[in-house]
Amino acid sequence: MGRLQTQANVSDDRTRAFYDAEAHAYADNSRVSPFLADFIAALPAGAAVLDLGCGAGFDSAALREAGFVVASVDASAGLAAEAKRRHAIDVRILDFKDVDYIAAFDGVWANASLHHASLSALPAIFAAVRRAMKPGGVLHASLKEGAAERRDKLGRFFCAMDESTLRALVADWTDIHIERRLGSGYDNEPTSWLRLNARAPRQRNA
Repeated sequence: MGRLQTQANVSDDRTRAFYDAEAHAYADNSRVSPFLADFIAALPAGAAVLDLGCGAGFDSAALREAGFVVASVDASAGLAAEAKRRHAIDVRILDFKDVDYIAAFDGVWANASLHHASLSALPAIFAAVRRAMKPGGVLHASLKEGAAERRDKLGRFFCAMDESTLRALVADWTDIHIERRLGSGYDNEPTSWLRLNARAPRQRNA
């Protein structure tokens, strides 16, 4: 682990290359998140939503079908192509560190995506997410829990994350709720997940 090289950005080239190469198989194994219904219920009718790390677009499509205006973003061109092919979704190919929306969204859905950012990059990314949201907007983020930055058996990078670290990233937000759940992912390995729900502050930073 001492040799692991990380960058202060979202997904390193090796992680991005994995998703580009495995996009079709990854999409075949994707499905709508079981937690999406609760996120939808917390949003106003016709809300503008950012799907940050949309993958093959299953959640974006479900959000669209629920009547929301959805902006879909992912760093992988391969997954963006799958979202277009399967769901007719136009994905903006963008690294999380380059999110540039301002007060545009009532909700941000970041499901199983932000954990590909280095820990040093996450404060700036969460700040960018906050700028992208309207005051009081709803955030859902899920990240794999882990004690150290690491790569899985597929070569994907994951940040170090625990509940206290995640809570610190949204310390000045409101309605913060974090739960831990056991599950797995594309690698079929047992995984501890942290699921965050929070609201952006009502007053924006200058």
